[in-house]
Amino acid sequence: MARTKEFDREQALDRAMHVFWSKGYAATSLDDLLDGMGIGRQSMYDTFGSKRELFEAALERYLDKQEPEYSCLATAPSPLRAIRDAFEGIVDMTVEEQRKGCFGINSTIELVPHDEHIARMVVARHRRTEDEIYAALERAKELGELARSKDSRGLARFLLAALQGLRVTAVAMPKSAALRDIARFSLQALE
Repeated sequence: MARTKEFDREQALDRAMHVFWSKGYAATSLDDLLDGMGIGRQSMYDTFGSKRELFEAALERYLDKQEPEYSCLATAPSPLRAIRDAFEGIVDMTVEEQRKGCFGINSTIELVPHDEHIARMVVARHRRTEDEIYAALERAKELGELARSKDSRGLARFLLAALQGLRVTAVAMPKSAALRDIARFSLQALE
C-alpha cells in the first residue's frame, strides 16, 4: 500500500528554490536539498524526480513568481514612473536582498553557457520581460510621457540589460553610490 505524502509540494518546492538560490546548482548537494525541504530522499525522488528536475521546477516557479514584477507595467498609471520604480526598487533593497541577487540571473550566469534547456527557459522569460517593457514604452508614447522618436524596442532591450546589470552590481557592491549612478544614467535614456 502506497503511503500518502506528508508534506506540501509547493512549500517544499519553495524551500528547494531558496536552497538553490543561496548555493547555486552545482554547489547544492542532495543532502542540502533534503535538509532544506524537510523531506526524505524517496519523497523527493517520487515527487520531483532528479536533482536536475527539481532545479528546473524551482527555477520555473521563481520565474513565474517574478512575472508580476514587470507585468504591472501594462497597467501602471504612469509607465515611465513604473520603470523608474523598478530601478529604484533594486537600489533601495536591503544589503541582504542585494547580496542574494536574482535567482534567474544567478542561474543564467552559472548554467546557460553550457545548458541548452535552461538557456531556452531563461531566453523565453527574457523575451517576455523585454516585450513588457516595450509595451510600457509604447504606452508612455501614447500618454505623452516619452518622445515618439525614441526606439521603443532598442530602449526596452537597453533597460532590461541595465536592470540585470544593476542586480549583478548590487551583489558585489550593495548600497553603493555606483548603484544610484547606474540607475540614474540608465533612466536618462527615457528623457
